[in-house]
Amino acid sequence: MDKIKLFVGYYGRNNIGDDLMLKVLYDKSSSYVFLQGDNFYNFVELKKQILLSTNPVYKLIQKIYTLFILKYKGCSQVVFGGGTQFSSNSKIFTQLDIFIFILFCRILSIEVIAESVGIGSLSKKNIFIIGALKMISQISVRDLTSSKKLVASNIKHKVVKDLVYKLNLKSKNTEKIYTLITATGTVLKLNNEFTQNYYKFLKTYLKKEDKNIIFCVFQKEEDEYMYEVLKQKYPNLEMLELSSSIQEIEKVFSKTKEVIGMRYHGLILADIFDLPFKGFSYDDKVKDLCSLKNMPFHKA
Repeated sequence: MDKIKLFVGYYGRNNIGDDLMLKVLYDKSSSYVFLQGDNFYNFVELKKQILLSTNPVYKLIQKIYTLFILKYKGCSQVVFGGGTQFSSNSKIFTQLDIFIFILFCRILSIEVIAESVGIGSLSKKNIFIIGALKMISQISVRDLTSSKKLVASNIKHKVVKDLVYKLNLKSKNTEKIYTLITATGTVLKLNNEFTQNYYKFLKTYLKKEDKNIIFCVFQKEEDEYMYEVLKQKYPNLEMLELSSSIQEIEKVFSKTKEVIGMRYHGLILADIFDLPFKGFSYDDKVKDLCSLKNMPFHKA
């Protein structure tokens, strides 16, 4: 009988990076996935995709109830992944949700692991996030800054490459003509200073008359709004809504000559396809990747 796991992360939200990581993690058809949005996956049986409530209280109750049901069915492991970030700066109910959920996993003797996650701001005085992390049996992080934060809090872990590197992506023998640019719409929407610095960042590497520039959407319904603004600055700009299809990713990145932008997994894919990239760093993982690979990066 296959081992039953429950996968927890930012799944179901049309984010290419998170969706690719789930493809790596989801190795047993018997396992279940919590969804944060209604983007269902064709590689997971529909009844094993659990769409969580948007109401914080109902969501926590739903998660604990589901945990009991899955324990009865034989679930033995909960896996945090897919861009999961543990942060002392998150809303207090989010912190409480994580702590209570992991506590119930421990009560039910369900192992909890965290695969290739990110760590945000971490305060030693934060009993919920620190407490939750200390209840996790195995933690791996994908950037050195996250590792340093865990070391400072005396939390055991290991540093690993991002999960997307495990995909068997292969470059095709075609002419490389495109420059891909990416933007993290969820961040730029809320910060005008970051947005203005992002425009300056692009201006460093792009000219108004440049051709074969593609604005690549990594999260649908979040990134697209930037296209119309950038189209005024770069008239030849085209937009592509990338999917998590392996075939499409291979086709697009095989024709790409460089990647410029904010989306972390856009830069990861550039590295996988051995392409030069330039990063706009609003968080540690982009900065650390660019530093590790000796690629230029600009602070937001």
